[in-house]
Amino acid sequence: MIDIDMSYINPSGGIVMDFGPSIMDNTENREVVRLIKDQLKNCEEAKFAIGYFFITGFSLIEDDFPAEFQKKPFLKIVMGDETTKQTGEEITEGHELRELFKDKMIGELQEQNITKEQIRNITLLRKLIAEEIIEVKLFDKSKLHAKLYLFLTNPTSEYQSPGLALVGSSNFTKKGLTKNKELNVALTSREDVLYLNRWFDDLWEEATDFSQDMLKIIDYSGVTEKDHKPKMGQRIDPELLFKYLVYHWFDGRVKNILKKDVLMEFQLIGVMNAINSLNTYNGVILADSVGLGKSFLAAAIIEEYINGKHPTWKPENKKPSALLILPPSLINQWEDLLINQEYFFQGQEKKLITSNNELSSAYEIIENETLGKIGFMSLGKFQNLKKESLKRIADEYDIYVIDEAHKYRNSNTKRWKNIRKLQRKTTGEKNKFLLLTATPINNSIRDVYNLIRLFMDDTFMQFRLKGIEVDELINQYTKLKKEIEIDPDPHKKKELKKIANKIKNEILDEIMVLRTRKYILEQFKDLQINGKPLIFKDPQPFSLEYSAFYKKEYLEFIELLKETLPELNFEHTKLYGSRYILFEDDEISVKEPEMKLIEIADLLKLLLGKRLESGIYPFETTIRRIYEKEKTFYDLFKNQETWNRTTFKRVLEAAMEKAYIKKDLDEIMDEYGLEEEVTRFDRIIDIIKGYAKSGTNPLKSGIEIILDLMEKDLRTMDKILNSIDNLKEIERSEFKTLGKIPLQKEDIIEMPIFTYKDDPKLRALKNIIGNPEFKSAEINVPSLKGKKIVIFTQYKDTAYYLYKNLRYWIKNEIDLHTWLKDGNRLKIGLVTGETETSTKINYIKRFSPGSNNGWNEVKKSGDIEILITTDALSEGINLQDADAVVNYDLPWNPMILVQRVGRVNRIGNEKDITVVNYMPSGEIEVMVGILNKLNEKIEDITLVVGKDVRILSPEEKINIETFGEKIKDLSKIPMEKLEEYGLSNEIKGFIPGKISREQLEDYKLLNTIQYELGYTPEDFAEVEKMDGNYYTYIENDVGLTAIYEYYKGPYKVKKQILTLEDGKIKESTPLKLLELLKSRSSKPYKVDKAIQGLEKFKKNSDKVIDHLKSVTETQRGFLRDLSNALLLKREEISDMDKFRRVYNTISRLPSRSYSRKIKSYLIGKGLIRMRGNEIEMNDVNKIVGSLHDYLTAKEVLGDASLKVESKMRGWYCGYNKNS
Repeated sequence: MIDIDMSYINPSGGIVMDFGPSIMDNTENREVVRLIKDQLKNCEEAKFAIGYFFITGFSLIEDDFPAEFQKKPFLKIVMGDETTKQTGEEITEGHELRELFKDKMIGELQEQNITKEQIRNITLLRKLIAEEIIEVKLFDKSKLHAKLYLFLTNPTSEYQSPGLALVGSSNFTKKGLTKNKELNVALTSREDVLYLNRWFDDLWEEATDFSQDMLKIIDYSGVTEKDHKPKMGQRIDPELLFKYLVYHWFDGRVKNILKKDVLMEFQLIGVMNAINSLNTYNGVILADSVGLGKSFLAAAIIEEYINGKHPTWKPENKKPSALLILPPSLINQWEDLLINQEYFFQGQEKKLITSNNELSSAYEIIENETLGKIGFMSLGKFQNLKKESLKRIADEYDIYVIDEAHKYRNSNTKRWKNIRKLQRKTTGEKNKFLLLTATPINNSIRDVYNLIRLFMDDTFMQFRLKGIEVDELINQYTKLKKEIEIDPDPHKKKELKKIANKIKNEILDEIMVLRTRKYILEQFKDLQINGKPLIFKDPQPFSLEYSAFYKKEYLEFIELLKETLPELNFEHTKLYGSRYILFEDDEISVKEPEMKLIEIADLLKLLLGKRLESGIYPFETTIRRIYEKEKTFYDLFKNQETWNRTTFKRVLEAAMEKAYIKKDLDEIMDEYGLEEEVTRFDRIIDIIKGYAKSGTNPLKSGIEIILDLMEKDLRTMDKILNSIDNLKEIERSEFKTLGKIPLQKEDIIEMPIFTYKDDPKLRALKNIIGNPEFKSAEINVPSLKGKKIVIFTQYKDTAYYLYKNLRYWIKNEIDLHTWLKDGNRLKIGLVTGETETSTKINYIKRFSPGSNNGWNEVKKSGDIEILITTDALSEGINLQDADAVVNYDLPWNPMILVQRVGRVNRIGNEKDITVVNYMPSGEIEVMVGILNKLNEKIEDITLVVGKDVRILSPEEKINIETFGEKIKDLSKIPMEKLEEYGLSNEIKGFIPGKISREQLEDYKLLNTIQYELGYTPEDFAEVEKMDGNYYTYIENDVGLTAIYEYYKGPYKVKKQILTLEDGKIKESTPLKLLELLKSRSSKPYKVDKAIQGLEKFKKNSDKVIDHLKSVTETQRGFLRDLSNALLLKREEISDMDKFRRVYNTISRLPSRSYSRKIKSYLIGKGLIRMRGNEIEMNDVNKIVGSLHDYLTAKEVLGDASLKVESKMRGWYCGYNKNS
């Protein structure tokens, strides 16, 4: 309390109150607030002229108002525009200041952590304003820098001073009244006080009412109500808000966003879709048709991650890392794409680093510092990894690329189970997965279901939170489809289509990028390449029927094979560590697919049939290798005299090692994309004893019989080989050779490259390459002379054979020299899977310099006109300079043909491409004979031949009688139809109908950011750590726009961009955010309208939250009963966090998969007893603890809270001053 001395008489007249010091600067005993509080209690009327009325500052004086008020208003407050200094804004019109004050006051109230006491004070303030005890006005005619606090105690006195005035610098804020360095002077002389009173009254008359605005401000803020109003947030500049909203909409992916120099528009959109899936579900299936660049999509995502463009993916305290798990044949291709070529990581060093034996190779990506690393691992190594290695790899790498992911569709295999163990790190953080396959659904929807399970645990939590029951939908579909096969009821078909649409729209569209050429052409019709419209100019294939070149000796050879090849048994394979190969019978079933055992001997016969279709030479090399392996076994076993388990094991191991059996098995695995069954040694013993006729020494007896059978095999193979020798050219009394195939580490023999007297396939090739004047009239294929030709074959042996024979022929064919000879150099090249990377790149550039920037290589080493290659160049390589593609042999999978032609017939190609497909004749009859023999053992040979052939007769089993014709038809199918043939009917129903507006506009926005606005990573640095609700105003009549995010616990389940125009709420796309860049102003305008609009948004948001809350996972069976039983015992729980996590998890686990397991687990531990469906619990805390451990071990334990919440990320209000 300040002591007042009334004894001093002012010479000018009147008594002056002596309150002590007249200078108030907030030093000790000179705090402004003390004077104001004391004067308020004793005055009849108060008048404040201030720069700003901070509402929460009212609490400093609220207790000091008089108990009774002699007049109204008791307190008059005039505010001016002094605050514009704080914001740097220039106020040019009065209403702008009004809007600014309203905006700031609401923001001030909402930003505070308002206490109950403050709420009481604000409620009182509202009451005082409403009752006109306090009246507020706004002076907006000019700047108001003055600060006046005027207290009138005796306003009608003719002689005494009417009161006290405080004039100076203190604003009506807590700091201004108590802490800031201020300078104010208290004036008490009658003349001064009367002058200041008149000054205020004049100001009051010029000011406009703000009391009603104050009432609205308090109401809009919502601080006095239980149902809080939408918070405005923090006002920022429009451009900064644009960056902030875009950054969060794209989850931080706004740094050097698009690689338009490498990827096309539809590929960029594919990358964006994939990233959205990775953000939400931790995985994506890249299933675009062959030739559309799946590997480029995956490579772009890896590059972005390594370069720090996905900060939310990277665990703390480690560099980003990616691991590619690949079939061995694809490792070099991926290394070329990511490391050796300049498509990705341009200008960055790729340093080969020492890696453990598990990896094929590993590289660090360096730019000034190590950014991250990329590892490459073969599928064979991966599927045999042990638990500890998998655990270490899961911690070491963050994102995994699985190419040819269809090899993982069977959940019974080691490879599938091993991938699943990479889902989480030991810290609990989840890894990301990119699965690449052109056939995600080969025969059954369960194929893609098992692929999804590779990156999602059994709860499918992100789907369940949206009310989507993945398990239930898949099971409904498979069950109904099986019923329709038996009874094609139209009502059931209608229901099946309904379920299929639900699976497509709610599941597959979320986790799969699947487009075909037809889709691309329809949806990207306006896409331009180098300024020209997008086209797929697919060539019409020519079928080369070469039987006209068959000679008598060759026909006799074919007849011999028809007779002998099906009868071969390759008895030595009975002694392999694995006699059988596991094949998946994935006929539609609610249960997991059944596994079938197929003998290796039968697979070898099929292998020989396919080699024969490729040519005489690859057939010979294959059967000679098999012959040498069987002879190795025969010789070693024949020379062993005594037999027991020990000697048998020793001889067997020696034979296996000497015959390089592992390579044999690897070749079969690679051919059929399979996984071998690991067979125990004891089983081999049983197989041998099963041959025995004598019980005295069944092991010896069994071996003797197998030796007889091997001897029979060897005699048959000798006969076949002698027949082949009769076809060979002789030179100097020896078989004529043109070199040898390079010997690989585990080759059992070195193979010379022979020439044959009458190889019909080679003769046909020479016929269409050679002088057209001599081209046979039997061949209805245009001449390829003078064209740039790429010749594809499935097998390395064929490639070497063609290369050597064509070189020899070209040297001696003078007519070809001007085209294919340059001095002593021949313009022909060879690329196989074993070709050194540098040589491969050199050949690619010299063959197709225009599309690979290879003119320097051409200048240095000369061009290549004919390139012979295996499928090592069938994917991801651009050979667009070529004029012709020759498919020397036909892969039974049409997609490989599409892939091969796609190397040349690239998107945007305008020239006519000639495609020549060899059509087998007599050779295919040999294969039919093999299949007929195999059909005696196997009911459905589709299992062995592969579902790739089934597409020639969609959804049907292979018919052996028509098999040959189907293969021949493959050579004639137009290229535009091959892609459709390569898709099963089932997957055709899941291809998206059209590109969504959201996808397209996401891409357009990113394209604008990078290529039109020219934003760099530095432009987004200031928003990276911003979090919360931000807003602005723009001078553009676009209404109100807001971004909302919705969460269930830690999971973001929905995001929306909402607009309010003409009173209606609509959902928009992020392209709308560009409006923020059309105005640099952020002055508040029509705040009332904005607040009312935000209230409408909040009501809309509340409805969305209610819907998300209503989307509950309906549990079934035992898990439902267990959830209910635990809930009833909730009061007894000691660890509520543990309980919540357990309860939330078992409420969402798929009942079909877990009910029986958890029930058996709890009963087995003696924790529960069942009486009918009733569960009796012994100790609920032990049950919770045990379930917690069980669910943790299964890696499905969920979060303690799945509370549904919304978050307004930001908003802006557009206005037109003239409206």
